[in-house]
Amino acid sequence: MAKNIPEYIAGIPTAKSAKSERIALINEYYSKLLRDLQKEHGNAKGNNYVVNDFLNANVYIDGNSQKKARNESGNKWQSTYAIKQLREVIKNAKPLPNKGLEVDVTHSNTQINNGYVHMIILYYRVANTRFYYLNFWVKLTIGVTVGGKHIQYAVNKIELA
Repeated sequence: MAKNIPEYIAGIPTAKSAKSERIALINEYYSKLLRDLQKEHGNAKGNNYVVNDFLNANVYIDGNSQKKARNESGNKWQSTYAIKQLREVIKNAKPLPNKGLEVDVTHSNTQINNGYVHMIILYYRVANTRFYYLNFWVKLTIGVTVGGKHIQYAVNKIELA
């Protein structure tokens, strides 16, 4: 039997029926992060990025990133929680232990329309010794353009076997 989790975690509603509330929070989280990144990078337009330590690459965040998150990350509270920590997720995501870098060359129409030539899959572990429900894996998908620009594409809570 699954243990009960709180109705709200870090201000995020956990009920399956609360998707619209989570979408509103995702919009807030993206807006705040984009404002913070603009300030850090001298208010230069288009410089909304976080450096991923593993790839040693700037991972840009744009309107398509936010749109994708609204459509998918609002489904699960854990994905919304990951979006709230998006800077940390992007900075620290890496391949799974004992597994090489995953590069997906299959493309959806959305990926093709965004100009991605391949997708890089990285993972981030949310870990908390105090609360069992704050222990899960997040999959970060990064689109790479022909010019080599890395763009945050998707952030989802996943189950690992």
